[in-house]
Amino acid sequence: MIFKINRSSGDLKSNVHKFIDLSALSTSSVAPAFSIAASYGVIAMYLGFYSIMAIIITFPIWLGAAILFRKFNRLYPSAGASYHWGNKIVSKRYGSLQAWIITLAYFFSIPPIVIPAGEYTAVLLYNTGIISYSIYSSTITIFLLGSAWILITLVASIMGARPTARLTEIFLVLELSIIAVFIIIAIYFLPGHTVNTVSPAWFIGFGALLKNPYKFMLAFPIIATIMDGWEIDSYASEESFNREKWPGTTGIIGLIAVFAIYLVTMTLMDIETPISLLSASLDPLATWSHYIIPQYSFVMDIAVIASTASSLWLTTYILSRAWYAMSREHLLPRQFGYINKTRKSPYANLIIIMIAAESINAVMLFVPSIESFFAQLLSISGIFLMMEFGIDSLTGIYLYSHRKNVNMKHIYLGISIFSFTGFFVMIMFGIITNTLFIILIIILIIPGILIMFKNNQKIIPD
Repeated sequence: MIFKINRSSGDLKSNVHKFIDLSALSTSSVAPAFSIAASYGVIAMYLGFYSIMAIIITFPIWLGAAILFRKFNRLYPSAGASYHWGNKIVSKRYGSLQAWIITLAYFFSIPPIVIPAGEYTAVLLYNTGIISYSIYSSTITIFLLGSAWILITLVASIMGARPTARLTEIFLVLELSIIAVFIIIAIYFLPGHTVNTVSPAWFIGFGALLKNPYKFMLAFPIIATIMDGWEIDSYASEESFNREKWPGTTGIIGLIAVFAIYLVTMTLMDIETPISLLSASLDPLATWSHYIIPQYSFVMDIAVIASTASSLWLTTYILSRAWYAMSREHLLPRQFGYINKTRKSPYANLIIIMIAAESINAVMLFVPSIESFFAQLLSISGIFLMMEFGIDSLTGIYLYSHRKNVNMKHIYLGISIFSFTGFFVMIMFGIITNTLFIILIIILIIPGILIMFKNNQKIIPD
């Protein structure tokens, strides 16, 4: 029985994830199809043909963070990942602030997944003739479909790490197979489908950044939401085989794999679709697929749904493991450490997350004045995600400037400084372009500062 519970903190199930599992989790968690469908239209609205270049510019910063994650995992593998490393390497106060940032980053990432999951599912059902237009256009339909995905996420997550990994792998194979088929078709028909001639400036047009930096500032928080997720293998480290070697390595693999998918897919999209349509589209991936092979464009909806659903339960996975670690180290109440007795999953966390997601899903859909908050929520989650990785880079600076017995410390110190600088600049760009962001971030950071000063016990580095 999957709901047999244990009202005490326990250990997560060890030796569950193999190398291929961690690689699949890290790739699927970035959600390439969903990321392109949900975010590329906004990025293209700001940057046009220079969207790909902006992603290329930010990639080394994210890769630097991934390299640091790999090193941290070899030193201190933990389900708390970023939070635990700050706690262990610097101090308990520092780790407490990181815990709050992690909570904001991933919690705010979940609602912007639920509603699109319902919307994309409704689109597929309508395009295949299963539901009528009146049902498709109903807010209740979107709510019920989003709620269904929340329920699937809850059941799959409580079932444990192994079923979650297997379900993710099935959905990832489906997602990547469809994307690969459309890429092959797009390349085959490229001579007759070319709308815009590809230019080197799309990839290295740095002059555009200097001429109009404001638009790049607006785009960076959105880009952040399509570049994260690969770090899930770090939060899954306690449930993996070879926990001191594989986590971190598979994260790098996932990041590079999705970056390659972005480069190929977005380039083809820009070549074969008018940029004005991409920038105005709520789902530019569907717009592109309709240009390539209109009679089968609905198949791309399946890839997007698979990607969105995986992103939902994997983001939930990250947050639930982080909260579990925080409870184990007495930062959160012990209830957050309750473990399902048979499945060894942190069921209490999962239930809390899903109830909150369902509540926000209802409010955002049925309260018209909140509807515009979706875009703000998505952007704020991107800023807090960059804060998480920026603080991790700061942890690296502290570690490699204080420790003497660390291999290649000067190289890792350089990577830490580079990534920290990059994230700091992107965060500042994202904040200064929106007064509302400044107000909301100040309000949301205050509880983290209070928690930080409440936890004054120091952790002495090993």
